[in-house]
Formats: sequence, structure tokens, C-alpha cells
Amino acid sequence: MRHSTRSRYLARVSNASCAIMFALGGCTGTIGPAGGAPSGPAPASGGTAGAGPGAGAGPGAAAGGSTGSMLDCTAPHAAVVRSQQLSSTQYTNTMRDLFQATGDPGSAIGDRVFDAPDDTGVEERANAAAAVAQEAATNLSRWSPCTPPATGDASACETQIINKIGSQAFRRPLTTGETATMKTLFDAGIKNKDFATGVNWFLTGILQSPDFLYQVVRPSPGEVAGQVQPLAPYEYATRLSYFIWSSTPDDALMTAAGNNDLADTTKVQAQIDRMIADSRFTRGITAFYGQWLNLAAFDELARDDAGFGLSVAQSLSTSLLMSATQIYSSATPNLSSLFSGQSYYMNDTLRTFYGLAGTGTAFSAVTVNGESRRGVLTHPALLALLSRPAESNPIARGLFIYRNLLCGTISPPTNFVIPPLAPIQPGLSTRDRLDQHVSDPVCASCHKIFDPPGFALENFDEVGRYRTMDQGRSVDTSGTMAVNKDVDGPFATGDELLARIASSNDVRACFAQQYLKFALTRTQMAPEDACSVQALGTAFVPSGDLKQLVALVAKSDAFRLRTTEGVGP
Repeated sequence: MRHSTRSRYLARVSNASCAIMFALGGCTGTIGPAGGAPSGPAPASGGTAGAGPGAGAGPGAAAGGSTGSMLDCTAPHAAVVRSQQLSSTQYTNTMRDLFQATGDPGSAIGDRVFDAPDDTGVEERANAAAAVAQEAATNLSRWSPCTPPATGDASACETQIINKIGSQAFRRPLTTGETATMKTLFDAGIKNKDFATGVNWFLTGILQSPDFLYQVVRPSPGEVAGQVQPLAPYEYATRLSYFIWSSTPDDALMTAAGNNDLADTTKVQAQIDRMIADSRFTRGITAFYGQWLNLAAFDELARDDAGFGLSVAQSLSTSLLMSATQIYSSATPNLSSLFSGQSYYMNDTLRTFYGLAGTGTAFSAVTVNGESRRGVLTHPALLALLSRPAESNPIARGLFIYRNLLCGTISPPTNFVIPPLAPIQPGLSTRDRLDQHVSDPVCASCHKIFDPPGFALENFDEVGRYRTMDQGRSVDTSGTMAVNKDVDGPFATGDELLARIASSNDVRACFAQQYLKFALTRTQMAPEDACSVQALGTAFVPSGDLKQLVALVAKSDAFRLRTTEGVGP
């Protein structure tokens, strides 16, 4: 952890507007070359602090091979790794795995993982630690490695708890001094009242320690700034676990780190395979898709359509997540499956709202025939999210495809007044109104990039229902893609473009980059990541195997290495 951040913490412990798409001199967006794995800075969609669908495009920095060509990819490259706090979900999962805690202990923690907590944040963490410690102290049988005797000396059990839970909480072996400090705290609680109080005080203390709250990166002895070296074994194990499981390492992974097995390619692959086969893997993919698809936005989603309320919005969020993650039940889930198929998970709320057949309150797969559906891109939830309250939004939908599937970026405008969109009126479709809006050549220079994929989805209204007419006009989903990718060219119908996307090598390469960005908790890729991005694309494109992608990311230089900063003061 950077010392200033740690010191500050310890001191406390005691709709998508087209305005984002224009530049006065023309479109300055960039995208990687066709056939290559995009790299370089990209707008956020995967990392903890990333923006979601429909948000503004990121800086128009070069993407693709141009960044990679500046590096010698025969040598290892990695960025500086910053220590970061556990996210709210990681905190909750960790408490559940260590202590079988109930509820959602991390709900108040927040997800600004690189910000030093202010006084309120410190207090929230103290309260969360105290609540978990209290519950754990009264439920020793759920998690404790031992049961203290009803009477007499309980020091043996105390030692077991300190050694096991202390090292699990800190995700590494304890030092002699740390063990002694923990024992002092434990003993004080016992002396004050009883063994349970000792447990309570001990846990309350360690759960507020930066060594628990942060994924810590420590300089090694004699470290010289600017060198590329592997993460220390326990730090790599921690990074693996919070990436793949969104939770703390288990005993097997800690043992592998202690034996230095994670430095061996075969042995680390065995650990990754084991972790992917574990039920906790669902947490990791849920975390990725939750951020990539911006599921948090459903909490405040509102549409003017009659019957669209909170229960529909929440059900849509669950349905979208299930539709994305259920493909991992296959031994070899493929990215193409994410963009194909007409079956979605619906409960009674959604079946009623969309007029679909079926019974029962539980979510179950429902096939929606005759509507040119193609996987997640035509899921009613995503289409509703990427809309305005009373109309579809080709801009937001096209931007999602451009940014999240093709890794394109566009600079925001400066000193440019955006002409207002014509009001909704009979005889004027959304596409007609947008065509009027972009008659200005400055506007058109950018809209020609992301409007076509947005128009491809115009067969779906603001809540994701299928339609063939819009304000009395026949819906036109044709267009031409011109973004220097393998999806380029004219398409007569939106379905034709969606089929192109499902089989696109460039979409696969971009998705690999998005997964790496999520794993590294990036809002943008660092220049040093370019070679890893390129290598990931090369390895992932031929198969599209989503489980293989997890392993490729976990073994990439960007994930397992770091550039040293030198020994701090």
C-alpha cells in the first residue's frame, strides 16, 4: 500500500446526450485496427469505478496496436499496482466465507476502492466490523477451529483462533508482533468479561486493520523502482481470489502461495481450474457482468410505459444477469452464445408485463419467437436500460456496442451547442428525428460511427418490446458500419448486423480487454497493459471460451506482475 494512503487511514482508525459525442472540429474518436486486439485507454465499463451503458465516452486516446507498437512485447510489461480497499461485495463475501455472517455486512462500505476513506467511511467500517464481530462471537460453532472449554484454561483455543483467523483475515502468515498484539486484545476481552468478549474484541480489531480492509501490495526488501517483477505469492493469491471468487483466498490457495506453487505455470493453472469449478466462481462472473452491464442503474430505472414499476425494473436486472451468467453452466461457455439465442429468464412479473406465456413465480427460460432476438444485445432489460423514458435511444444503444463491444472511444465536445432533438410526434419516427438532428456535418461526423448499430436495434421500443412501427412509420433497421473492424459494411436489417457481431473476432478481442480491465480494476487500460491486451486477444479469439478467458487473464503479465516503485520511507 502506498504509505501516505495507509497513514491517512491509520490516523482515522483510532440520457445519454449527444453532447458527449461531438467535437467542434469533427469526430475525434478512435478505435483499434481491424483484426487486431484493441488496447490502450478505453472508456470504463468493467472496473469498479467504471461507467455503464449509456454513459459518456472516454477520452479519445489511441486504441489498438498503436500503443502496443511502442512496447517491446518480447519483454514483460506491467503497471504499478496500487493497494485498494475491498469493494462492498468483496467485503460481504469475505465476511460470509470467514464467519458465515448473515445479511449484507458490506452494504455501507461503498465501491470507491482507491479513495482513502473519510471520517464517515472509517466509522462505517468500524460499525460493520463491530456487527460482524458480535455475531461471530455468539456463533463460534459456525466458523471457529475449536470450542473453548466451559471452565478452565481456554488459551489453546484462543491460540488456534488467532493463528487461523488472523492469517485468513490478513491473507498471509502473521508476524510475531502481530500475533502478540492480537493476543493482547483477545486477553483484554477475556479479562473484561469472558471468552466470547475476547473473540469480539479480537475480531473488531483485526477487521478494522488496513491489512484486512485493503488488498495490500508491499515493496520487497531492497526493491529498486522501475523493475518488472511478479507479485509476491500471497498478494497474487489474493488478487486471484478477489478476481475469480470476489472473496478471500481459501486454505488451499493460501497453502499453494506458501509453497510458492503459484510461480509454476502448471500448478497455477490447476488452482485456477479448481476455483472455476467451485460454486464461488458465480460471484466473480456476477461481479463482472454487474459492472459491464451497469446493473446498478436498474435501481432507479423508470419508464413511462404503463405497468413499468420498481418490480419490473428489479426483475429485468435479475433476468439480464441470469441470461448472461447461465451460459457458464456449460463446460465450455462461448462468447458467441452471449450474442445469440431467443431464450430469456422471466418470472411472473416479466411474463405479465411482456405478455408471454408461462406460470409460476420463479425465473425460468422463456423463448421469444419471431422477434429477431439475439442474446444479451436484444434482451428487454438492456434495451430498456439504453432508452429514454418515453422513446428508444439509438445513441445510447449504439454507444454501448461501439464502446463495450468494439472498444472505441470518442472525445467529448468543447464549445459546441448541441441542437435540440425534435419533439416526439406522429409521423416522425425516432430515426427520422435523429436524422434531422444530425444534419449538421459536425454532428454527422461522429453519429455515422455509432448511430448505425443503434438503428439496428430500432425494432425494440423503450421497454424492449418488439415493434415494426414507430409513430406510424415503418421501422428502418438498415445501415452501414464504418469503424475499421470486421463488422464493417452495409446491413439490410439489424438482425444481419447482430449476426455479424456474434461471430466477430474484433468483438472477441475487445471482450477480452474488457475482462482484463475488470480484473485489474481499471477505468482505462494503462499503456503498460498493451502487450497483455494484444496477447489476450490473440489467445481468446480462436476459441471464444469464456472459462479459458478467466485463466488467460489470471496468467497475463498485466495481472501477475507489477512495476516496482522502490522501498518507501
